[in-house]
Amino acid sequence: MKRIGFLVVAIFGIISVANAGGLTNGNWSPTGCGARPEPPVIDSTSVGAYNRSIAQVNDWQKQMQIYHDCVIKEANSDIAAINQAATAEQARINQASGNLNADLNQGRDKLNSSPLPASGLPVGPGMQGNPQY
Repeated sequence: MKRIGFLVVAIFGIISVANAGGLTNGNWSPTGCGARPEPPVIDSTSVGAYNRSIAQVNDWQKQMQIYHDCVIKEANSDIAAINQAATAEQARINQASGNLNADLNQGRDKLNSSPLPASGLPVGPGMQGNPQY
């Protein structure tokens, strides 16, 4: 039991470190990438103004690429953390089901090895198999 408690604490510790994005009302968003860069306004009032706009667009594209890469990194980190936590929880569910099934089978075997109950009927088979949830 202590090992399971330690495992749960360790998993949640990993998740809190690895978890990068935030989920609000079902919408995921990155939390460590800063604000999404705002696109510049294109000024076409003159050739010089337009050329400056092109320079601003080029700078914006570089900033947007950095932001994009950060978003992907955070999303992948969250996906991995969720996958690990869900897999661990599924293993705990399956282990609990398996333990209960083993206890049922052990109890049935104990009762079946005893003299028949007053009704004369053997004890039923109990749970069969380990259902996967």
